[in-house]
Amino acid sequence: MAKGTTAKTGGTSKIRFIMVEAEIADGDIGQITQAIQNALRTSSPATTQRLAGPSVKAVAREAEIDADDEVEDAEALEIETPARAPRPKVPRTAKPVPNVLDLDMTSDVSLANYVRGANPKSNFKRYLLIAAWFKEHRSVDAVTADHIYTGFRTLKWSVNIPDFSQTLRDLKAAKYMTTPERGHYAINHLGIAEVETLLSGGD
Repeated sequence: MAKGTTAKTGGTSKIRFIMVEAEIADGDIGQITQAIQNALRTSSPATTQRLAGPSVKAVAREAEIDADDEVEDAEALEIETPARAPRPKVPRTAKPVPNVLDLDMTSDVSLANYVRGANPKSNFKRYLLIAAWFKEHRSVDAVTADHIYTGFRTLKWSVNIPDFSQTLRDLKAAKYMTTPERGHYAINHLGIAEVETLLSGGD
């Protein structure tokens, strides 16, 4: 007896015949032949069913898009405005040391005797004392940084001051001095009143 089968392989049909050798009566040959023909006629290739859902290409494309998005997100995180580095501090250029003026600082009334009893705790007040002494006892109405520096050296006060002109500018801003000309500072009545307070033992 012969038996035919079909199977789907790579898009083609495969037929297998099994030959059976048997001794049968003459009248049965036609029936067997008819059965074989019917088996061949009714057999058909197996139909491949496509699964519902995205195709392989669609899945691959989606994965590619996701990968692109991840790359863009990573780049967005990396491309940030960098924090500005702090500017390096530029050291201030030291101002020239004032000159010591050749002036009489010791005859009556000397500068040392004038400030005796006062206890100036700031350069602000020391400047006022020296300026007042020059005005009252040396007829110098407007002093310069050189006058102040000479007074500090005479009284042996610390001269570790980067800019001797700065305190004079501060006194002008505070309305204790005026500037009749550039670089010259004249103590006014407010400055004199402050000096009188210092000389009387006040702060």
